[in-house]
Amino acid sequence: MNISPLDIRNQIFRRTFRGYDPEEVKYFLDSIADSMEAMLKEKEQLEQEVAVLRHKVETYGQMEATLRDTMVTAQRVCDEAKATAEREAQNIISKAELEAQERISQAMRSVEDLARARSDALSKTLALVGQLRSLFEGQLTFLCSLEDQVRKVGAEEGRGVAVCEGSQT
Repeated sequence: MNISPLDIRNQIFRRTFRGYDPEEVKYFLDSIADSMEAMLKEKEQLEQEVAVLRHKVETYGQMEATLRDTMVTAQRVCDEAKATAEREAQNIISKAELEAQERISQAMRSVEDLARARSDALSKTLALVGQLRSLFEGQLTFLCSLEDQVRKVGAEEGRGVAVCEGSQT
């Protein structure tokens, strides 16, 4: 049974011949009612504070969950960014290695082409030297033949002419 301060104030006792002093009882009941009223107001205030605090705790809990989710998301984004950066770095390294290999291959082909060109130039030079030698030998043979003819003519006329050393008459 809940008794309110108003119930206490309105309580009427029966009068008896040898009962308590009604004024004193009334004063005491009013004191109890005042105390009870103050306690009820304090209780109501405390309940309101509890409700506010519960709401704050709930809000803070939601904020904590949101922060936790945000941190998890940030960590995931960070991990993904790191993985992406590592993949991109690996791709850059792979491309650089392929490009370096291609440049080395091109350089090797250039060296081989130059070596072939050098070899061709040497072969052509040797062939040209051979052709020139043949030409000069032919000319020398012609000159020696001409010398022989001139010697014969000179011998017939009594003169000695030497055009080719080492040629014999």
